[in-house]
Amino acid sequence: MDPYCSICSPMDHPVVGAVREFVDSEVRPVAAALEHADAYPHDLVTRMGELGLFGALVPAVYGGLGLDVTTYARVIEELCRGWMSLAGVINSHTMAALIVLTHGTDAQRQRFLPRFARGQARGGLALTEPHAGTDVQAIRTVATRRGDDYLITGTKLFITNAREGNTLALLALTDPKAEPRHRGMSCFIVEKGHPGFRVVKSIAKLGYKGVDTAELVFDECVVPAANLVGGLEGRGFKHVMSGLEAGRINIAARAVGVAQAAYDDTLAHLREIGAEPPPALADMATKLRGARLLTSWAAAMKDRGERCDLEAGMAKLFASESAQEVAVEALRLHGSAGALAALNVERYYRDTPLMIIGEGTNEIQRTIIARSLLERYGERFGALTSREGESADVRQLVLAVRQFVDKQVVPAAQDLDIAHAHPVGLVARLAELGILGSRVDPRYGGLGLDSRTAAMIVEELARGSATLAAIVVAHSAATHAIERAASAEQRERLLPPMTRGESVGAVAFGGGIRATRSGDEWTLEGETPPVDHAAHATVVLVEATSPDGPVWCLVDPKMAGVRVDPPVTMLGLRGLGACRIHFDRCRVSSRNRLGGVVGRDHDVLALVRLGVAATGVGLAQAAFESALRYAQQRTTFGKPIAQHQAIQLALAGMATKVTAARLLAYDAAADDLDDTRVLIAKVYASEVAYEVTLDSMRVHGGYGYTSEFPVERYYRDAAHLASSPTTNAADRAELARRLRSLEGGGQRILER
Repeated sequence: MDPYCSICSPMDHPVVGAVREFVDSEVRPVAAALEHADAYPHDLVTRMGELGLFGALVPAVYGGLGLDVTTYARVIEELCRGWMSLAGVINSHTMAALIVLTHGTDAQRQRFLPRFARGQARGGLALTEPHAGTDVQAIRTVATRRGDDYLITGTKLFITNAREGNTLALLALTDPKAEPRHRGMSCFIVEKGHPGFRVVKSIAKLGYKGVDTAELVFDECVVPAANLVGGLEGRGFKHVMSGLEAGRINIAARAVGVAQAAYDDTLAHLREIGAEPPPALADMATKLRGARLLTSWAAAMKDRGERCDLEAGMAKLFASESAQEVAVEALRLHGSAGALAALNVERYYRDTPLMIIGEGTNEIQRTIIARSLLERYGERFGALTSREGESADVRQLVLAVRQFVDKQVVPAAQDLDIAHAHPVGLVARLAELGILGSRVDPRYGGLGLDSRTAAMIVEELARGSATLAAIVVAHSAATHAIERAASAEQRERLLPPMTRGESVGAVAFGGGIRATRSGDEWTLEGETPPVDHAAHATVVLVEATSPDGPVWCLVDPKMAGVRVDPPVTMLGLRGLGACRIHFDRCRVSSRNRLGGVVGRDHDVLALVRLGVAATGVGLAQAAFESALRYAQQRTTFGKPIAQHQAIQLALAGMATKVTAARLLAYDAAADDLDDTRVLIAKVYASEVAYEVTLDSMRVHGGYGYTSEFPVERYYRDAAHLASSPTTNAADRAELARRLRSLEGGGQRILER
């Protein structure tokens, strides 16, 4: 299974549907009152037990639902759409159950898991102490063996389910002198009723109310040796850390649920007051979609049994920060009413900081992500770009393009950029590889690739040269339009030479070109804005307006009535050859007019936007890889700068953004090329390209500002993406309008 597949939401799973109905009919009507009273939701918890949620991840053989992690994440998301506190009741319990399931003895599984699944044993996780939060190895709680028992002494803080729960997974030191310290840690299942176990006090909180969070004191608490997880000392740290992958995915899912609720409430508010949808609505939807994809991506890896500590951390980081931003924006868009306790928006604003802190603060999470990146990838290329899940044919093709980029494009790109030279030789090589016919049906000599594979190729090209990627995007859009809307004669005449590179295409979008019909001919008048690759194109697909609607014509730049200006000087994408095209009574015969429907708001424009998104991903990937390598090579104050926390924070942020952009781009590359998802991907990926290239320049310092390093080229090239083929400002406004007009606010688009 491809780790970057277009994530399919398991909304059809009956448990997810049942939880959604439960949330809408039972949770949302009472959540506000319970939350403001800080009252434990006994009735709702009972209903969750009836739904089987306490055994969500417990296998059916022990009486549980046996859900996969992906479906479990959707359950948590639905609960948090109603009230985030409910997920706390389930998650701490589930993590305790998973520790027993994964690391317990057979006797422990038989003893505890059926009780966990029924909710009879209500679980929790006792890790945090007054002196040990994210740094779990700093715990001081001690467990001393005495005969067939252990005596546990210490204090645990911020423990969810501490008062209402009765069966906690607790981490303690069984060998305080062990080095490293984690080798002296063991995990115990501690049940209420054991002598010396006291709930000292409940802790008042900003949000996350209703669920109990308390301080626990263990004063020589007697715990049977049979409750030592796995029956062996010194393995507890591994036990609890393995559960943190699922815990961080859970936090990410919580964040998605709260963000969804904030988005839904904001959309309903804007509709109620009849306000024009602000571009901020588009930003909220983008962050929400990205968070959901990253969460599903990490959960799917967990389901496949793959190591996903890095991916779960990235999902938690991105989703929690996105939820915070969405909640803040929701508060702003509600105006003064947003701060009123009568609305749910202020609760979202109070709840979201917990996800930034929970399961490891995001600042510490960034350092963990950075260390994982350095450990996994070192100075190798291709970090976070696994293609293992692809078919053999796709892997072979993408690998061929990657090798072409590494061996031929990267060595030439800098000199071509400095010379403002068109990469004619590289374009010819692309034709030999068949890339110029990537989307063309094999009947006409093309490869017939789907949009997603084509996006991968553009991404790989952009990693070496954004100019080369832009050429392929323009050419592919032209060939796609011809294949979809041209006559059989036009396809036979135009597509074979275009796939071979004998004819190269470009597309001129609505630049005020007017078309007037006279018999079988159309006369074009007007001027286009700069058209990518127009200086070197032999076929330009021109969008014109007429009294009867849009007209698409195929124009040879050398024909009468057409004048192509010299290439405009651009900040980036040097050598692209973007030119304005003038039409002065240019007569186009019906032979060169596309007779089929080429909607501006669908196929061609969507395909170019998707290409821009893929280019942004490739450009950001190149900048990130450059920063990752440089951070290990450059030494400051006696150590590689990759060991400095500021650099680690930057690398983690860059990697997470690039991954989110990639997932959004591949998600948008579904067969139907949905305009809403394409807009989301284009805007986000183009903005990420700018942000990551700038961050890479920060990591490189002064060297990143010079032409000796490619970083300044990446930074210049990124500027073009935010305005091609349409500006991000216009795209955000269009996306906001689409979201408001779609049934359910585009919820189906954002969820599927």
